[in-house]
Amino acid sequence: MTSSASPSKLPLLSSIVVAALLAGALIYNYEASSSTIASEATSITSLNEQASSLSTRVSSLQGVVSSLNLNITNQISARNAVQSRLQTANATIASLSTSVNSMATQLTSLSGQVSSLQSTVSSQSSQVSSLQSTLNLQIEQTLTNNQNFNLPFNSSTTVTHFTASYAGYLQISGASNTNLAIVVCYGATSQSACDSSRTYYLIFFGQGGSTFNAPLMPGPIWINAYNKAAGTATLLVVEWI
Repeated sequence: MTSSASPSKLPLLSSIVVAALLAGALIYNYEASSSTIASEATSITSLNEQASSLSTRVSSLQGVVSSLNLNITNQISARNAVQSRLQTANATIASLSTSVNSMATQLTSLSGQVSSLQSTVSSQSSQVSSLQSTLNLQIEQTLTNNQNFNLPFNSSTTVTHFTASYAGYLQISGASNTNLAIVVCYGATSQSACDSSRTYYLIFFGQGGSTFNAPLMPGPIWINAYNKAAGTATLLVVEWI
């Protein structure tokens, strides 16, 4: 007995075959999609890891940048501090230069004053030495030397006159063959003034040689000689000591 599908069962079989084919296609598509999804997931994971690594590097670089910025800020501050100290040093140098110039000017002025004072001291030392010599009667000045007179009886003449700058005495040495009077007039400025002076020192030379000392005061001095007898008279030396 031969069996065969009845015509009524053919549509059912066709549906089953189609369903099986669709199911196979769906399973194939699902498996393909699952593989793609897994691959994409792996790619996403890799990208996430790369992103995380990049983020870490960015954070590290940001730290480096922050450190560099801090170093730059510190260096700028240090540079500004150095510039400030340099400006202060320049101002100090300028001030010191001004002070040095001023001191140099003062030194020049003081050197001039010292030189002037040294000259003054030298001059005053000379004056002191001169005055000391005068005080010790060590200065001598010859006013007349070997001065000869030939006076008529009862006549007079000027021996010498000068202005004494210090006190001392006159040493008068002379020789005469007649009576000769020497009058030292203090404050007199002429022979006639000496003749009428009441402030004088009188010395009488007798015949022969004699030496007399007459006190001397500062001021004008006039010395006259008078012949009180007949004959000639000779006055040798008058010294101011």
